[in-house]
Amino acid sequence: MSAHIFSMLEIMNAALMSEGFEEIVTTSDGSDECRLLSRNWPLIVEREMEDSLYSFARKQVFVNARQTGRFGYPYAYPTPPQALHVRNVWVEGEDGTRTKIEWVQDGEAVHVAEPDGIYVEYAEAADPSFWGPNFAAAVQMRLQAVLLRVRDDRSAAAAMDQQAEMAFQRARTISSKARSAKDPYVQSRYARARFNRG
Repeated sequence: MSAHIFSMLEIMNAALMSEGFEEIVTTSDGSDECRLLSRNWPLIVEREMEDSLYSFARKQVFVNARQTGRFGYPYAYPTPPQALHVRNVWVEGEDGTRTKIEWVQDGEAVHVAEPDGIYVEYAEAADPSFWGPNFAAAVQMRLQAVLLRVRDDRSAAAAMDQQAEMAFQRARTISSKARSAKDPYVQSRYARARFNRG
C-alpha cells in the first residue's frame, strides 16, 4: 500500500460535514466546533500512535522563509512536509526566552504576525505508511464521536467510537504486516564472512 498523509483540514471537514456542520477553511477558524476538534486532534492521533507503537517523534524547527499570510495574519511560514500536525508555535528573544504567539494553521502553512521567523513544534512519523485510509477514517470517526458527545448523543458517540476502534484495528494489522515483511536483522559483512564459510 502506498503511503499517503491525509491533511488535518480534510479529515476535520469530513467529520464536520458527516455530522451536519459547515466546512471550515482553516484548522483554527475560531468556531466552537473547530476549536473542539483542534484540541482533540493531537490527543486522538498521538494516543493511537503511542498505543500501537508507531514510530513518531516531536520535533522543533526554526522557520524563517515566509510568504504572504491569510486569515488576517500578514505572514505565513510553510509547515514542514513531514509534519502530521503542528503542536505549538513561539518566538524566542535574544536571551532565549520563549513567548507564545497567536497562530493559525492550514494544510500548508502556519499564519502569524511575526516577521522575523518562528519556532514550530510538530509531530512527525518516521514511517508514514500507517497513515492510510483506515487510520484517517478512524481519526475522522473519533472526531465525529467528539461532536456527538457535545450534542449529548452518548449512544451514537459510543457506537462511533466502536467503529473508529475497528478502523484503527485494521490500520494496525496492515501496519504490522508491512513491518513484518521487512527483515528486522541485517547481517554485517563480518558475520557473513564468519558464518557463511563453507
